[in-house]
Amino acid sequence: MKVLTSLTLLFILSFSTVAQQSGFQIKGKIKGLSNTEVYLAHYFGSNQQVIKDTAKVDESGEFVFQGAENLDEGLYLVSFMTNKYFDLVIGNSQFSFESDTSDIIGLMKIQNSPENEAFYSFQRDMSASYLAMQSKVKPEQMRSQMALIQQKWIKDHSKLFVSKLIQASIEPEIPAYPKPIRNAKDSSDLFKFQYTFYKKHFFDNIDLNDERFIRTPFLQRKIDKYFEDLVVQESDSISKDADEILAKIKNEAIRKYVVYKISSTYENHNIVGTDGAFVHLAEKYYIGEPQLWDTTTIRKMKERIAIIKPLLIGKRIPELFLTDPAGKLLTTASIQANYTILFIYDPDCSHCKEETPKLLALDTYFKSKNITVLAACILRDKIQWKNFITEFKIGHWKNGIDIHIDPKTGKEAYYTDFQKTFDAYATPVVYILDKSKKIIGKRIPVDKIQDFLTFYESKRN
Repeated sequence: MKVLTSLTLLFILSFSTVAQQSGFQIKGKIKGLSNTEVYLAHYFGSNQQVIKDTAKVDESGEFVFQGAENLDEGLYLVSFMTNKYFDLVIGNSQFSFESDTSDIIGLMKIQNSPENEAFYSFQRDMSASYLAMQSKVKPEQMRSQMALIQQKWIKDHSKLFVSKLIQASIEPEIPAYPKPIRNAKDSSDLFKFQYTFYKKHFFDNIDLNDERFIRTPFLQRKIDKYFEDLVVQESDSISKDADEILAKIKNEAIRKYVVYKISSTYENHNIVGTDGAFVHLAEKYYIGEPQLWDTTTIRKMKERIAIIKPLLIGKRIPELFLTDPAGKLLTTASIQANYTILFIYDPDCSHCKEETPKLLALDTYFKSKNITVLAACILRDKIQWKNFITEFKIGHWKNGIDIHIDPKTGKEAYYTDFQKTFDAYATPVVYILDKSKKIIGKRIPVDKIQDFLTFYESKRN
């Protein structure tokens, strides 16, 4: 199971409901297990689990999960041995089960839990139907027949949460295209029709206001697939589609979950410029809906917005006031070039020492394009700074350090908080600026700078 970070765990805990005090007791017996431990955990998204209880297995394979408060409803898993687990639906917190390690699903017996009885019955029925048809029916016919069996089962068990879980795994069915395909335009129109329908109906099969889905893998999988496969990875498109989804969600717990998942994805995304979507979401749903969040979360969001918003693509980079090796003032505005590569580094940083030669290797390309490197040292140590310039032979770059002599006191003064002003929480940090010193790229790997600029110029032409 994935280990949770403390911040993630704090966020998860904010979703815990006020449980009744009757408690939970789940008795289990698994033949093939003895003298070991088993874990009961609930899903939190598709790749995290939160352990709720640990139980000792005795020599006969028996164990008990129990606690003073009811468990929050959702899909849980029982983990045993190494990388082995099976799922349980938690609604009623008082039931028992029995199975065998040789065939957990096939030999599972449930008592006092209609949800789990139906859940395991469904799995066995679908497996039996598949095996019965496997050698008799063509693949496409098998898919349609299995889908019919599945839909009938869902209808027959519509009052159970299990039916919602199974429904959530079903993809929207795209209707037949009503026109013949005769040429390239028709093919393009077909694709557009299928894409538009699929995107519009993507969330039809999942109840976006049933907060039990927070404790399943299905909600996060849906969100991830939607934004990875169906949304244009540009800030405006991400923001628009996020707004449309959230307009459908009234349940506060799910609303919080979806806002958190989307915004955290785009805060530091690998696609340049998508952090604008993070700012949009943070302002609209964190700052704009304070009733959903605690005051600490809102305060931290305001601080994060204050850092990121001035650094969005298209914004003029905050002015830098540095001192060059000759003791003269060096500013961003003083650089005359088609593009400026702002390279923020720390001479003590091992990664900076790896990236600097890679950046230096682009000198010939930079000269051909009238590109200047502005290397800003965040360590306020003149000796280490100058040694770094000498060691890596970067004296021809525009080199600067944030050390200035205060004319009133004659003492050293510092102007820039690099972490807050340039989001330099780790080094090196790269910003690519146009002639007007507007940000056109950031956090681009050094060995991808040339490719980025080639692509950027191709879009402009």
